[in-house]
Order: sequence, then structure tokens, then C-alpha cells
Amino acid sequence: MMAEHGQAGGLTERLWELAERYYIPFTVLAAILLWVGVMGAVLFDIQLPQAGEQAALGPAGGGGGGLPPGQLQPDVVITIYGKELPGGKFGFGLSPDEITSPGPELRVRQGQVVEIRFVNMGKLRHGLAVVQSVEKTNPTILFNAIVGPPNNPIAPGGEGSVIFVASQAGEFYYQCPVPNHGPKGMWGKFIVEPAG
Repeated sequence: MMAEHGQAGGLTERLWELAERYYIPFTVLAAILLWVGVMGAVLFDIQLPQAGEQAALGPAGGGGGGLPPGQLQPDVVITIYGKELPGGKFGFGLSPDEITSPGPELRVRQGQVVEIRFVNMGKLRHGLAVVQSVEKTNPTILFNAIVGPPNNPIAPGGEGSVIFVASQAGEFYYQCPVPNHGPKGMWGKFIVEPAG
């Protein structure tokens, strides 16, 4: 019994010795790894889903967003155009000749399969995302509906599309997800009317 206690005591002393010896190097290493992770998330615009968002509204952010092509046929197809406007503003429109800041109100019904086609008529890169609220950077993406994410927006003259299910009724927004474009007028209301 005494020998076992003595071995345990020696092991405990050895562990404390190691902890004291390597505490600072391990703490510094952990701090560096945390800093690298945070900076990587900031530099590469990594967005984490908000609590409860994934179940109700679909996953946040993403490269192309929406449903895989051909999975569902859309009930509604909306083509929207975007570009820069005079006075440092940006805008959206339902035709290339009628682009406004903010953009037109879009309405769909809850449960509809929606396809949004975005055409960039501007000289800068732009995109379109359905969001909870208009933000300068990192808006909360809803329904996984994004075309041209911040790290890969649509080039001038380019276009892209996303298909998604408008699964939750409510008053939401769409905006260009490129930082600072939304607050410069590149947004509009996206209304999902209750089913029925």
C-alpha cells in the first residue's frame, strides 16, 4: 500500500514539475493558434451559422448557396439586375433600365421554390443574398440564398443564379454581400407571404 502511494506521489510531483516547466510555452502556443484562427476567419470571410438559424432557415453563407441544380423546379423565377448609380450609390432593378436605390420589393409565398437570377450590369463586382437585415459586412444569409458571395462576387457583365425554398414567412431583405455595398443602397425588401 505504501509503495503504491509513494509511486502516485512521485508521479504527481513529476506532473507538477512538467506543468511548471512547460506552462508558459504551451500558453504562448495556444494564444498564437487562437490568433491565427481568428485572423484566418477574418481574412477569408468565414461565417459561422447563428444559433437556431440552420434548422429554421437553412445553412448560412456558402459558395453558390441554395439547392443543387435540377433538384427542384422553381415555382418563381426572378431576374434582378445590379450596378453602380450616380452619386456613389448602388442599386438593383427588375430591368437593366430601371435600377433604383434601394431596389424593388420582391414578394414570394412561403414554401415556394424560388430561383433568383442576378445579372451584374456594373463596372464593379457585385452579388445578391437574401438576408435578415442590411449590414455593412457579413450579413446573416437566409435560406442559403446567395449569388456571388463576398469572397467571389460576380464580375462585371457576369451573372449567376440560386434556387432555394422560401421556408419561413416574414419580412426580410436582399442585398449585395460585398462589404459596404448594401448600405450604399444596394438592397431591397424580400417579403415571404404566409402559405395559404
